[in-house]
Amino acid sequence: MVTITRYGDLRRLRKAKQPIFVYGRRKTGKTFLIKQEFNKLPYFFVRRDGSIYYERRNENIRYEELIRMIEDSKDTLIIDEFHRLPPEFLEYIHMKMPKNIMLITSTLHLARELLSSSSPILGLFSEFKVGLIDERDILLNLKDKIKDKRELVEYAVYLREPILLRFFPAKIWDILPYLKLTVPSLIGEIFTEEEREMSRRYEAIIRAISIRKNTLTEITAFLYGNKLLPRQDSSLIKPYLVNLLNMGIISRIEEYGKRKSRYFIDSPMVDLYYYLDEKYNFSERELERKYYREKIPHHVEMFFRALLAKMFNKNPVLYLTKEYDIDIMLLDFNKIYLVGEVKWGKVSKREIKEIEERLGKFQCRRVLIVADKDELDYYPENIELWDVGDILIQLQSDL
Repeated sequence: MVTITRYGDLRRLRKAKQPIFVYGRRKTGKTFLIKQEFNKLPYFFVRRDGSIYYERRNENIRYEELIRMIEDSKDTLIIDEFHRLPPEFLEYIHMKMPKNIMLITSTLHLARELLSSSSPILGLFSEFKVGLIDERDILLNLKDKIKDKRELVEYAVYLREPILLRFFPAKIWDILPYLKLTVPSLIGEIFTEEEREMSRRYEAIIRAISIRKNTLTEITAFLYGNKLLPRQDSSLIKPYLVNLLNMGIISRIEEYGKRKSRYFIDSPMVDLYYYLDEKYNFSERELERKYYREKIPHHVEMFFRALLAKMFNKNPVLYLTKEYDIDIMLLDFNKIYLVGEVKWGKVSKREIKEIEERLGKFQCRRVLIVADKDELDYYPENIELWDVGDILIQLQSDL
């Protein structure tokens, strides 16, 4: 297993004011991150049966003792999976407003309730959302372990999912067959028992997006066609999309010049699993390695779009036309700041010329990204050429 230092998340965490409410999907490394930064603070884990494990003493304690410790301790107490505590715990927080607690949850229902306008503890906590590992951080952590530039990025794309780190250096297509139960469970465990009935709609939305049915209209039609909606009405799925967005399961990117967005699955691992299952019935059969690689160009493109948006602190949008698409477009408010193309396979001189012509229509910074410049027979003249090495140099200078 490889250990990852999450530089960006640690910077955010150090700026957050106590008390802190930490939330996010299961298996995104919330507990590891918090314990890594606050390793000297008392840590408590609430088990499914409601028992409270106190790590420092290596024993279970009663709920009443936990409350006494909150009231008497000068240290901040970390309470993991706190939603399993008795219901009166939230009432206690509302009445006493303790400053010396850090709460962690993976449950969508509770996170949504506590962040809603009607929440009794709204505004009492700094909200800290933990998603997948930042693109910058995964590259910086892996660069000394993987020398081949193409392999480095392909590993980085999937190892942003912390659950895969323990399998390193195995590749995603060697690992995924063993995760046929794990991936659906990751999605299913987000929801409380009250939401199990609705989880089929959530999963159907994820399935639709995985096969590029990623507009509101397309997702609605997919659910209606699978008899999961009483009528083909987009308003019926908007609350589900909002919840999935809030928990970091999906992201939304606007189309440039249009009042329209498209949705994407944040985790390439989750996206690949549902894509293979929807297209090839992966959950019920074995597949050849070639099928696992079908989405690599799409995932690499998404990786670089998000990476550059963070590097330059600009807003990513989609540029889609009938004639051609642009892989990467970043906006500085409403002004186009950068356009870019990603070429991950072998690229010819003719293709580079076409990219130069296409990007040349924009009066802004223009970039072609490849795995390794040494593989090219021709270098573009009118646009910047970056490879993975160039990006690593920039990331290291930004640390």
